[in-house]
Amino acid sequence: MTSNEPTNPAGGDGDDGNALVTITVLNAQPASGKALYALVDVELLIEGVEVVIYGVQARRVPDGGTSIHLPTFKAADGTWQPAIKLPSELRGPLGDIVLEFLVQEGLAKPR
Repeated sequence: MTSNEPTNPAGGDGDDGNALVTITVLNAQPASGKALYALVDVELLIEGVEVVIYGVQARRVPDGGTSIHLPTFKAADGTWQPAIKLPSELRGPLGDIVLEFLVQEGLAKPR
């Protein structure tokens, strides 16, 4: 699944210093965990540069919904930390597109 239009967080056309970004879900695989139920691979195309994020997490929340999280790793102090940091202008659209994909595949409920 690809976003319908390029995501441009600042609302520009790419010529004003803002990058045009296309977000595409490449695939989703089931995961067996207490809360984690799917791992999703996502491609970001940023001004023609491809970045693939493997292991975006779909987690169940207590109210029956789904939350989307970037991949994590266990730091030396034992805490879980994001493996990649994205600005909120990309995190929001990425989460929305992943959730929409999971809904279309019957893996999540619509908001």
